[in-house]
This record gives sequence, C-alpha cells and structure tokens, in this order.
Amino acid sequence: MSKVDIRTARWFTLLYSLLSLLMLSALIAFSYATWSNVKQQAYESLTPHNKSLTRVVGRFFSHQESVLTELAHSVMIENKPDAFIQTRLDDLRRATPQMRVLAVIDTKGSILATTGNIHTLEWLDLFDHDQVIIGRPFRPTFVGENILPIRKPIKNEYGVTTGYVVAAYRLLGNDAIWQEAEEAESKRRSMIIGEDGRVYISYPESDTFWQSFVSQKVEEGFLNILAELTQQSSEWKTQGVQYQNENLLITASRIEAYHFYIVSGIPNDDLFSRWLERMKYVALAVLVFLIVGLFVFRIILNRASLFESSRNSAEHNVFKLSKAIEQSSSSVIVTDENWRIEYANKRLSDGDDISISLASGQLLLEHFPHDLLKTDIEIIRENLLNGNNWYGERSAKSQKQWFSYSISAVTDDLGHIINYMVVTQDITERKQVEMRLYKQANYDALTGLPNRRRTNGLLAEAFEKAWKNNQCVAVLYMDVDNFKQINNTFGHLLGDQISLLIAARLQQTVAERGTACHMSGDEFLVSMVFNSDQEIITLAENIMTVMKQPVLLEGKKLFISVNIGIARYPEDSADVSSILQHADIALNASKNQGLCRYSFFSHALDEKNKRKVELETEICHALANNELSMVYQTKNKINTEDVCGFEALMRWQSPRLGFVSPEEFISAAEEIGIIDKLGEFALYQACRDVQKFQHLSNQPLAMAVNISMYQLTNSDIVGTIKQVLNETGVNPCVLELEIAESMLAQHHEEVQPILNNLLALGVSLSIDGFGSGYSSLSYLTRFPVSALKIDRNFIANMVENRSDATLTHTVITMAHKLGLKVVAGGIEGEDQLALLRVYGCDLGQGTYFTKPLNFEQMTRHLKIQQEKPDWAI
Repeated sequence: MSKVDIRTARWFTLLYSLLSLLMLSALIAFSYATWSNVKQQAYESLTPHNKSLTRVVGRFFSHQESVLTELAHSVMIENKPDAFIQTRLDDLRRATPQMRVLAVIDTKGSILATTGNIHTLEWLDLFDHDQVIIGRPFRPTFVGENILPIRKPIKNEYGVTTGYVVAAYRLLGNDAIWQEAEEAESKRRSMIIGEDGRVYISYPESDTFWQSFVSQKVEEGFLNILAELTQQSSEWKTQGVQYQNENLLITASRIEAYHFYIVSGIPNDDLFSRWLERMKYVALAVLVFLIVGLFVFRIILNRASLFESSRNSAEHNVFKLSKAIEQSSSSVIVTDENWRIEYANKRLSDGDDISISLASGQLLLEHFPHDLLKTDIEIIRENLLNGNNWYGERSAKSQKQWFSYSISAVTDDLGHIINYMVVTQDITERKQVEMRLYKQANYDALTGLPNRRRTNGLLAEAFEKAWKNNQCVAVLYMDVDNFKQINNTFGHLLGDQISLLIAARLQQTVAERGTACHMSGDEFLVSMVFNSDQEIITLAENIMTVMKQPVLLEGKKLFISVNIGIARYPEDSADVSSILQHADIALNASKNQGLCRYSFFSHALDEKNKRKVELETEICHALANNELSMVYQTKNKINTEDVCGFEALMRWQSPRLGFVSPEEFISAAEEIGIIDKLGEFALYQACRDVQKFQHLSNQPLAMAVNISMYQLTNSDIVGTIKQVLNETGVNPCVLELEIAESMLAQHHEEVQPILNNLLALGVSLSIDGFGSGYSSLSYLTRFPVSALKIDRNFIANMVENRSDATLTHTVITMAHKLGLKVVAGGIEGEDQLALLRVYGCDLGQGTYFTKPLNFEQMTRHLKIQQEKPDWAI
C-alpha cells in the first residue's frame, strides 16, 4: 500500500461512500412509498368486503326473523296439537342449513317441542330483555361450536305472549353466513359487535379456548372508534385499532335494525409481511450492490500493492532458494535434455571425503557417482516421459558407498523435456544403520544364527522354492537337555558359552546341507532339502553324536545331549506355522522317550497330542460337573478270603470323550496341576463310604487311597488328611495311604519328613507296585511303611514262571522279617491264590475276589458276604 497514491485511494473511498449514501436514501424513500401503497390496497379491499358482509348479515337476520315470525303466527300453543308443531319445526329445520336447533318454549322457558340435539338449561337467560330478538352467543359444550340464538314471541288471539319460537344458528362452517360473504382471505378479521360492546360473531375464532367460549366485549374506546367510522353511512373510513393484543386496520358499518356494528379488519402484521415481501428484493439488490462495490474497491486498491509485493517476494524467494540450494546437504544438479550440466551445488564426496567437482558443460553420466545410472537411463527417461518422477538407490562397491537419486523433468509447452533436475544424497550411513537394525531384528545377538522371526521367512522361502522345484524340506526342531539346570547351577555366562558352542557345532555339522537357526534359549532348528527319510535320520544322528562330545568350560567337563523332533514339507504340512507346530509335537514325543532321541511327526502322534490337550481341558471341569466317581476293589485275607478292606479307585465318564482310563486323566491332571483337587475328592469320598461299609461287616475294614508325588511335594497333604479325618469322623487307623515305589525311590529324601508327619496322624502307609524296577532294600528300613503290595506283573506269571514265583516268595519272606504285611495284587485264578497261601502272603486283591465296584454294587456284595453261614468256605 505504501507504493500506491494515497490521495487516489481517499477520493475513491469518498466516491464509494457518497454512492452508498444515495442508494440507502433511495431505499428509504421506496420503502415509505411501498408501505403507503400496501395500506391503500388494504383499504380498497376492506371497503367492498365490509359492504358485502353488511348486506349478507342484514339479509340473513331479516330473513330468519321473518321465517320465525311466520312460524310463530302458524303455531298457536293453546290450539295446535304437539304433532303439528313438531312437523312444522322439522320441515323448517330441514329447509335452513345454518339452523342447528329449532324449539318452541313456553313463557317460563320449558321446552314444548324441539329439533336437533342442542339443549340449554335456560333459553330465556340468553336474552337480555323481552324485546330482544337476537340473544347472546353460546357454546353448548366445551368442545362444540359457537351458536347464536334468535327468538320470536308466539301470541294468542288476544295479543298475549304464550311462548316463543327459538332458533340456534351455526356461526361458522361450510354453510354459515361467512361463506356467502366470501371470507376467503385467511388473514382478514371480521366481527359483529353489539352497541353494548358484546362480540356476537368473530371470524376467525379467538386464538385461546377461553376467549372462544365466553362472550367477549370490546373496550369503550373501540366502540367509540366504531361510532366515528359509521357516523356517515355513505362514506367508509379506515382506522388502526388494537384488539386482543393485535393491531388491526379496520373499517365498519352499522345495521340499525339490530343495532349491530359490522367490522372488517386486516392485521398490521399481515400488512408488514406484504410490505416486506415487496421490499426484500430491492433491499437485497442494494445490499449486493454495496458489497460488490466494496469488494471491487478492495480489489482495485490491493492490486497495485499486491503486484509490487509479489515482485519483491519473488525476488526474495529466488534469493532464499538459491541460498537453500547452496547450503543443502544434498547435491542439486540441473542438466539440459542431453544430460549436460548447467548448474551443480558441489555437495558430493567420494569414499575418501574428497569433494566431487562438477563443472558446467560436462556430461553428468560420465562422472561418479552418476555413472552408476548408465544402465538405468532408458528406464529413467521412460518414467519421466510418462509424467512420473524417478527414484532409485545404487551402491558403489569399490568405495562401499550408497547413493539415492531423485530425478524429475522440466518440459516446455509442447511436453518436450528441456531440463533434468537431479537430487543426489550420500545415504551410506543410513544404509549401515538399516543393516544393523535388520540384523538385530532377524539374527540372534549371541550366536549370530537366524532368530525365530527370520526362521519363519527362511522356511517360507524354502517351501516356495521346493514347491516350484518339486522338492521336499525337512525341519529338525531340537532342544538341549537339562539346559535350564545348567544355567541355574553354573550361571548364565556359562550357559551362553554352551549356546555358542552348540551353534558352532550345529553349523559345522549341517554345513552346506541345510540352514541352522536359533529359536530361543535352548531351542535350535535345522532345515534341509532331502530326497529320502534316511538323509534326515543320518543328519539327526550326526547332530546327536556331535553334541554328545564332552565340553570343557572353565575347568568343568560337561556332557550335552539334544532331543530332536522332525516334520516334513509337504508330507506333514504345507504351512510354516503348522510345520513348526508339528515339529514341536515330535520333539515332545522324543523327550517322553528319554534323553538323546529323535522322532518323526505322524498323524497318530498329532491325534495323541490333541487327545492330551482335550483331556487337560476337560479334566478342569470334570470335578465341578460331577463327572468323576469312585469305585472300590476289595482286599481279602488269603487264608479265609474274608473282606478286610478296600482300595479306592477313581473313574471318569466324560460326556464328550466317553470313558477315560485313570492312567490318562491322572497324567493330565498332574500336567496341569489339579491332581491335588482330585486326590482331595478321592479322600473325602472314600472316607465317607468306608464309614457306611463298616456297618455291613462284623470286622474292621480299611480303606486304601493312592497318593501322588505331586500331592506329597506340592500341596499341604498333611493338613488335607487331618481335615478329612476331622470332617468325616473316620478313625485314622482305617485310612491307608498307598505310595508308588518309583516315586519313593526317586524322591526319598524329599518325602521322608512328610511321611513321618502323616504317620503321626495315625494313618498307615504302604508301598504300591513293589518290584516294578526301582526296588531297593535300603529304603524299606528307612520309610515308616507297614505293608508292601507286590506288582501284579509278578503275580500274573508266577504259576508258569519259576523266577517270578521265587521272587514273589522272597519278597514275602523279606517283608515278614521286616515286620511288614504283604498284599498281592492282580489275583485272577485259584492256582495263584493257592500258591500265595503256600508262601504265607497276608492279603490279596484282584478280579478273583471282585472287580472294581461302585458304592451300590459294593454294598450289595458286602450284604451277600454277611449272609454266608459260618461253615461256608
């Protein structure tokens, strides 16, 4: 603005202000003339309407009065019968559509005859005095319409009034008097007002319910105005008044015969609306003119300033852009259409931090690092001709440098390329960071082998390549045995050294035959292409052989072994995640077989694993859903075969899995850590039932319940047994706890104090499955047990196998020397029982005596035993 002539701007502002003032003055004059015209048109419409309305109203009342007068003459109450009067009323009522009711009443107001359904408590009260012909309007019901009453006296032959003919007329409606007066304009107000100010008829009706129901009177000032307007009956005048909070422009006339004022009016709001309707377009045009004029004024005033500012800004921007390009860390080069340099800001260096000098006129593609683009020049030109920019990254291997190139084209009006803009950056440092991040994300930091994430990608690539070449891929998933124990014993530093050694041995063994990966702390994986399963077996055995070699670390000689699970593509699965899952299932199968084993995945193994998962899931809800139950097998004296006790056995009938063997669900319960809850359930149920069994026997009965090692070492078994004894009331000497021999042999130091505490409660302890492979005479003298149960495998074959018979006899003799009772399990025949009698065995258990029975079956069995006579064998 400083560059524009200030005086010109002031003159233009003054001219615009005068023009605006002139337009506003013209608008005011036009609005006044329009208002006067609207009022004049309203007056010209009111006068003929009022004339018409006065004529119609007068004619209506005059006609109705004559009709009622004629009816009154024809009706002589003393002489005419009621039927004649009623007929006359009905005929006249049908002939007059505005008439709602027609009645004949006596001088006291009693109704003698009537038509219609409108009744009033007192017709005579509607008329102010005897001479009145037209009465006060009324509403017969709160929701009805306004009714106007008219009456004529009935006189006898002597001129004495003997009654009245009364008619009630509808004031509004399709057949009312307003229709004849052409009351079509919705905004017009019409009224019939008496000399006393009473409003007889108002069209339209009052806005409020109460005003429309009660007969209204206008104010005295309103009556005075009506009197002034009707002084000269030949001249109609208009005047503004206020009626019911509404300003009206009215005209009026008078019907002398009935002393009525006929008023016609138009609300001022309606006049204002008409005026506003005419004014809005003119006012809008003036407003638009003023706004457009102001806008044009601003444009003209600013263009000069804008032009000068744009020129200064452009010069300044060019200067800033030039400085920015010079200071940019990127190399900015402009060439002609033949790649000859026109401008370069000299921001590139070679691998030895020596600046690369580029001069105008040189061919850009002949100088480093842009010579790396020679092989891409056609692709670059094609992209640029299609209107796209080209971006690429290239490396100079000799200098170990990376460069990024962003190339765009400048075209003329015909679309021909006239310049190339080349922005080049040295991205060596960024690439090095990306490489470090890539290695951190995809390779194990300790061993340098591909990690789990990278392994998934490598397997996906290997499977895709194998599918194309019709090959097979084996995945060997391996786990280092006892690695956690090594970490806990010798520390993580030594554990890391072992991981490095394992990785080195693994890479050396696999060599070029496959790819070794480190999945997690002690888990490794090898993938290889194979033609036969023998190749996989050979590699697995080589890996296990290499790993078995002792390791000498920090003066410690350690032995390492691995278990391997093997899955094959595409035989076992064509999906990476499934292959890894299947290999893991095979690995778990190897671990279950012992140390240093390998296993191939099979669908049977998969089904077994799924079965295990299902068991672990279902056993969690089995106790809560009452799916578990207890059965009992008797323990009998060998000599007399009398029942002296029971062994409690648990059974599970699953709604989903069917019958599940105890070996399966007990193993699953131990895996997920709920075996203590199952054991607690067995203890409670067995103790409750043995109390009931005792009532059916004349000698003491014992109840044996199996206790798992998990219950002994991971739960408060002593507190549980104490609570069971207290709640069930069982004598402690009745309860016998059976513990597997294999558990005692492996954990004898851990369970010794727990067994002593159990013995202090008064319960008895016995060893189950004695002779199954872990027998040791030394711990028999150490543990506070009172009985041995010989493993059923020896009992099953001792009749035919002399060795089993000798071993059984030896165990019985040894146990008796130590003061222990002996229970023989698995007795199925008479010959076995006879041999055990010879050996002096104390108790026997097996299907020879009873199979496992539920509570009801065992109750019946005991009752039958009691019913045997004393001499029965």
